[in-house]
Amino acid sequence: MLHEGVSKNTSGKGYGSLYRSSRATSSNEQFIEHQMLTTFKEFRTDCHRHFKKYSDPEEARANPPNTLEQSRTNKAARQKQPYNHSSGSKSFLQRQYELAERRGQPVDRVKLFQETHVRAGTFVSQAVEDAHPTPEGSQPLSEDEICDQVLGRRPGYSKSLGWGPKSKARRTASASSSSTSCSQSTQKEIVLQAKLHEALERIEVQDRNHQALASQVEAMKKMIEDLTRAQQGPPHDP
Repeated sequence: MLHEGVSKNTSGKGYGSLYRSSRATSSNEQFIEHQMLTTFKEFRTDCHRHFKKYSDPEEARANPPNTLEQSRTNKAARQKQPYNHSSGSKSFLQRQYELAERRGQPVDRVKLFQETHVRAGTFVSQAVEDAHPTPEGSQPLSEDEICDQVLGRRPGYSKSLGWGPKSKARRTASASSSSTSCSQSTQKEIVLQAKLHEALERIEVQDRNHQALASQVEAMKKMIEDLTRAQQGPPHDP
């Protein structure tokens, strides 16, 4: 059925799409396998380095690696966020790219904020609605400048929008010129943005893998303790 569906596409685009999809799937699988292997090796090395400090096995078991400290720190940081987004596990750059593909035109940061913080046609919270950047005012501003003024910004990162290019200084008072310049800049830098965000996502994946492996180590530790007690047998009365 798949072959028949593709063969009907006389323009040849069906074959191209299928080939690109196959290549992307293969690349993703290779990356995931490599990342899991690398994470496991790093975790095993960390455990070896940690337990090597103890000569007594009982003392070593009583002092497991504190691999969950970063997880607790991240959890506390998430609880301090004033509001959440509705983008799920997709990055903002991915959502921006998909919206631009679907609409056939670039999506500026103001529209992106609205798309990633709305659920069922309404903002996810009143705090989000209050923070929503709106291009109002007598002085013309670009989308980047509107977002920076309303949401704030630190170098290379836009609050509630993620990593992105640094805002360009306005060279003209024309609103249309600023908007056009912003759209062109976004298109030219989207590849670099995606690569940067992929690197950040890899760090998050490694953190989650470390947590999962830590849970496995705890389970194995408990199994070893149970086997040790079973081999020793029940305590004998004097």
